[in-house]
Amino acid sequence: MIRRIRKGLAGEFAKNVLTLMTGTVLGQAAVLLLSPIITRLFTAEDMAGLEQYTMLVVLLSVVVTGKYEFAIMAPREREDARILLALSLRIAAAVCLVLLVTSFFLGDAMGRFYQNESLGSWLWTLPIALFGMAVFNSVNYWFTRQKNFRVSATSKIWFSAASEPLKIGTGLSGLGSAGLYFSTLAGNLLAAAYCWLHFRRDEPAGIRGTNRSRMRELAREFRDYPLVSIWGSILNRTAQWAHIGVFSFYYGIELVGYMALCRRVFQAPLNIVSNSYSQVFYQRISEFTDPHELERFYTRNMLRFLGLAFVLIGFVQLLPDNTMGFIFGQEWQPAMEYLKILSFWFGLNFVTSSLAFITYRIRIQKTALFLDALHFAFIYGAILFAHQSGYDGLQALKALVVAKVVYFAVNIIVVLYHVRRYTRLFRA
Repeated sequence: MIRRIRKGLAGEFAKNVLTLMTGTVLGQAAVLLLSPIITRLFTAEDMAGLEQYTMLVVLLSVVVTGKYEFAIMAPREREDARILLALSLRIAAAVCLVLLVTSFFLGDAMGRFYQNESLGSWLWTLPIALFGMAVFNSVNYWFTRQKNFRVSATSKIWFSAASEPLKIGTGLSGLGSAGLYFSTLAGNLLAAAYCWLHFRRDEPAGIRGTNRSRMRELAREFRDYPLVSIWGSILNRTAQWAHIGVFSFYYGIELVGYMALCRRVFQAPLNIVSNSYSQVFYQRISEFTDPHELERFYTRNMLRFLGLAFVLIGFVQLLPDNTMGFIFGQEWQPAMEYLKILSFWFGLNFVTSSLAFITYRIRIQKTALFLDALHFAFIYGAILFAHQSGYDGLQALKALVVAKVVYFAVNIIVVLYHVRRYTRLFRA
């Protein structure tokens, strides 16, 4: 057993995961260690505002690059990858400029819809944060194709190093949710700047002098990303964040604040781990030429993540009811009941998101689009049912999580079926 563990840790795949995990662990350690201070400086309403801001960043980040950053991994030629990176950033610059202009007109309406005037007042910062995220994502895929994961790992440390202390500073200054928005913006910009500087060292030309005709050719070659994959991502992320957008409208932002803390201390660490793993996972499965080996690799990892998810869910269920209040302040005590419910969703989401890139590898984008549409229908159907039935916020959350669990079970079964079908077609 010891020899097997040593052999596993000595492998390139494990080393790459551990490299990314180092940045993840250090960055998330800062988040968790400073959370008890931050929750004592901000109210549940303030944290709900941050959650709404984060929701908008995550949702809009799907469209700003046309998803061309995912195509950076595909070309064999380095120059083609550089052209695709330039394409994704140029699209992002144009889209963010349009969003910046429209944000000044939509701010008041957004503030009223989400019952948060502060969000509307500072909506203009959103496109700036989005462009920073576009740079971060695009450059990270550039280095992923080179198996250089240190840039991504270190950039996550810089994000936390900028955003978390700034939250404390703005909290002490009494800026409320506006301070939380600016801390997120600062983290995105610093991480993007760090990635960009390393990209320029690796590629002194940057994105200048790219062949425009070749850019048009590559845009057409990988058009499935903006034409097909983008819609699935929009549906999926809209469903992922429904509890923020719709719950704010139906049940008020205090409840959203409690769910925001649960995401911060449980789902966010899992998401960062899954994003780190999936980045290496995508690079690794891109190298497989034998479908049988690909199937074994995917199945083995899926079972491992399922086992880990059940352990994490069980751990949360065993926590004392006063845990959240003891750690984060008595104002946050009700969040423990929410966390025990949400842990089922967070755990299974951890499994599927860690391995989601398999759909790109076996080219089942249309199936992925169907699953994302199903996810959207399940979640909004559950919320609408709960609202029409007169459920309170906690009952509605339970209905939402049941729909999530059913969807994730269907997702795992369908994707596994297609992986095995891919192997059978190869045999034929």
